[in-house]
Amino acid sequence: MSLYAGGCHCGRLSARFETALDPETIEVRADQCGFCRRHGAKTVSDPHGRLTLAFREADVRRHRFGARTADFLICRTCGHYVAAVIDDGFGVLNVVGADIQPFAVLQAVPVDYDDETPASRLERRRARWTPVTLEIAA
Repeated sequence: MSLYAGGCHCGRLSARFETALDPETIEVRADQCGFCRRHGAKTVSDPHGRLTLAFREADVRRHRFGARTADFLICRTCGHYVAAVIDDGFGVLNVVGADIQPFAVLQAVPVDYDDETPASRLERRRARWTPVTLEIAA
């Protein structure tokens, strides 16, 4: 396993991504929704890896879209979107927001999930996203 570390611009939200996948072989995705396009997001995940996000709850804004299936974690200070998590322990990392260059510099595959139902969206995320640990400081 290789460890890649990064975080938002001001450092209040940090990320550690562990994966056995080489940056050249992992799928880097660019969701075509307005939120992700506006943030320049490129996301990665590895169902066999590990994602750890560390922050104080007061430093993070959790944004939920209409389907309310995930929390998009945005730093309240610098505004960077770093990751999204679902309630049952899976997450996806925005390598641009977390400034993890080995992945952020790669070409992203455009993806569109607009036709998914909330149930199918959660099913896909559980199958493809990375197991996540949230280290929330007091």
